[in-house]
Amino acid sequence: MTQARRPPSRHSKYKGVAYIAAVPLLVFLMVWAVMPRHGQYDAVRNSSFSRSRLSNEPESSFAVVIDAGSTGSRVHIFKFVRRGSGGPLELEFDKFEQRKPGLSAHSDSPTEAADSLRPLLDLAAETVPPELHRDTPIVVGATAGLRLLPGSKAEDILQAIRVLLKEEYRFAAGADSVSILSGANEGAFAWLTLNYLLGHLGSPEADTVAAIDLGGGSVQEAFALTPLEALAAPDPSYVTALQGNGRAYKVYVHSYLGYGLMAARAGILKEGAREGLEAHPCVLAGHSGTYDYAGESHAMRGRPEGVDGFAACEAVVVRALRQEKQDCKAPALQCTFDGVWGGARTPQAFYISSYFWDRAADAGLLPSEDAIQHLLKPSRFGELAQRACAAGGEADLGREFPRVQEALRPFLCLDLVYVHALLTRGFKVPEEASVTLVKKVEYKREKVEAAWPLGAAINLLG
Repeated sequence: MTQARRPPSRHSKYKGVAYIAAVPLLVFLMVWAVMPRHGQYDAVRNSSFSRSRLSNEPESSFAVVIDAGSTGSRVHIFKFVRRGSGGPLELEFDKFEQRKPGLSAHSDSPTEAADSLRPLLDLAAETVPPELHRDTPIVVGATAGLRLLPGSKAEDILQAIRVLLKEEYRFAAGADSVSILSGANEGAFAWLTLNYLLGHLGSPEADTVAAIDLGGGSVQEAFALTPLEALAAPDPSYVTALQGNGRAYKVYVHSYLGYGLMAARAGILKEGAREGLEAHPCVLAGHSGTYDYAGESHAMRGRPEGVDGFAACEAVVVRALRQEKQDCKAPALQCTFDGVWGGARTPQAFYISSYFWDRAADAGLLPSEDAIQHLLKPSRFGELAQRACAAGGEADLGREFPRVQEALRPFLCLDLVYVHALLTRGFKVPEEASVTLVKKVEYKREKVEAAWPLGAAINLLG
């Protein structure tokens, strides 16, 4: 017996149609569910498009540098642009803020010391776009103040800053991002800054300039070496590797601690006392007093009035430079003073700054009060030193050098003899060579100080 077929129902008639219609809908819903949402997708797509199609568009980079000095902490937030792959870095702005006192004022509380940097770090976090925080390097360089703290106090403060950066900020901080900046590093970064602002970075070593910075406690010299000259260094500590505008440099740098102008005054007065001089030939005629430096007091008794002290003062200053210590483990011609190797050669172009500038201004060497650079010969310091050392007393020197403040008059002969001897005897710069006094450098119509933070930022970004 066969079973008769039932005619299809009204619902089953359209069941196949429903299945057919449902499949594309289901596929669409599944794809939609796993797709990124509209805004996120656009961001990725636009980023990819801009990198591939618009490679000539400026690419922005940031670097944060905190200069933690003895009197206060200063943040520099640098923004650079780079046009095209491998193009040079162009400084767009340097946002600057400072806070007082310095880290060393919180020597008994590392946490308080670290917290004193919060306003500066917060400013950096607000300035740098959030999406770039993880790609933005940061450096905290402590200078003179922390070096003088006893025991582990300095390291405890540095560690507290490292913890603060790691736990509360997203900047790219490496193992050596927080440290006490050595005099050599400070000099190397200042060299990088100067040559960047002058437009020399990326050029061969011979096209860069040497820098001598005369501070209060130390003097630093820095200049680029060729690879062969760097290999000839008697000690690797004389050579610092730096990056600038796509080029690697081997830079000679040495910090002569104790030979900054304020420290040198003490050394020269000590040298006179060691030789049993009752009246010091470098001290203004008729002056009597003391000079205090680094916790020590030094007697100052000037030469008799009417006595020209230049030749005798110069002899004491040269002895204070310890030029007899010529064992720098290299040929004697390559030694500077105090047993230091001065590089394989004397550079062709020197830029000198800080107290060199200040004493030139006091002596009336600068063309105007608005000057930021001035070309001169070292012999000019010698000529003015002779005049200062021949002054018969304070009134006489005041008439000869009206710009010099009263408190500085007893030291003017000493200071000018020292800066002249430092250049010509110490660093072996020829008397008639041209050197450039520099206070600031004009960059994109702005007057910019050639200080170490900018160089540190350039080195980080290459």
